[in-house]
Amino acid sequence: MPAEQDINELTFRGFSAQIRIGDRSLTVYKPDYDEETKTASGWIASEPGKEYFVCWKKNDVTEYTAHGQVSIDGPRTRSILLARPARTAWVIETGERITPQNERPFLFSELSTTGALGVKTIVKAFNDDNFLGNVSLTDDDTILDRNIPTEPGIIKIEILRRRIVSEPTLDWNPAPADPFSTRLHEKTKKAGGHVTKIGDERKSSEARTFVKTIPFTDADKLPHVTFVLRYRPEGILRAEGFMPNPENQSQGEADANNEAGDGDEDAAKEEAEIAALEAERKTRVASLAKRKGVKVEDVEADLARKRRKVKQEEAINVDLYFTPGEVIDLTGL
Repeated sequence: MPAEQDINELTFRGFSAQIRIGDRSLTVYKPDYDEETKTASGWIASEPGKEYFVCWKKNDVTEYTAHGQVSIDGPRTRSILLARPARTAWVIETGERITPQNERPFLFSELSTTGALGVKTIVKAFNDDNFLGNVSLTDDDTILDRNIPTEPGIIKIEILRRRIVSEPTLDWNPAPADPFSTRLHEKTKKAGGHVTKIGDERKSSEARTFVKTIPFTDADKLPHVTFVLRYRPEGILRAEGFMPNPENQSQGEADANNEAGDGDEDAAKEEAEIAALEAERKTRVASLAKRKGVKVEDVEADLARKRRKVKQEEAINVDLYFTPGEVIDLTGL
């Protein structure tokens, strides 16, 4: 079966959307288009530490103004930009607007944790320089407000058909709030994933004016189209089959993987999580070795010694990586 052709944008119902890092558009994997919900979705590989842009466009001249509303990691709106009737160029959101002149950029970031995991063998096996970090557990549901990333790893663009009813102005009163919370509730259950961090405030390339709009017609109170771009580390996308394996993998291996996934989805998912954690572990070990000025092999040997000691007490259970009521503190982001 021929390989799927790579695409770098979703196009649906007269609009397109993509995510960029600099001038590079990220490849969209496993695109899906649902006419019933008017939603186009896909998967992208996030790169921790990299700034990204949320981009969308109207593909034709229209009678209405397009209203693009962006939310990241949850329901709170991070951007509202317009494309007037004649505009068909890309609308590019480079960050969350703080003032008409200033913004704070969006950055892909690793899921940082603090406290105690609840899996004491993992805590014992890897010290303060470990790849898992320190994890804090709580069942405090009061943190579940609109600033908490209840849907980490999801960029949503909702586009509505609108009509402008005011003149442009620089007057704007943003809602006061921490742009991105540094806490993550257990209910999100996103082991090994990425979240979005907001960067330092900076001057935007141009000042932004503001206008008032109303629905173009009575039927336009809901989005005309919604784009959902789910971002995950490359290791997770490969392990779960969303991103193709390297070209040197044989077709036989790919077929075997497909059969295994069809026969036992639960087992495949567990293996994917383990593979993602292992990839993350290797990255952290290399970073630790560099900081200590020693060889990677020396760090691996030290960790192996600690694991052997722990194994005498009880085995590490990866399934307990998250426990009910858990909160991950992202203070380090």
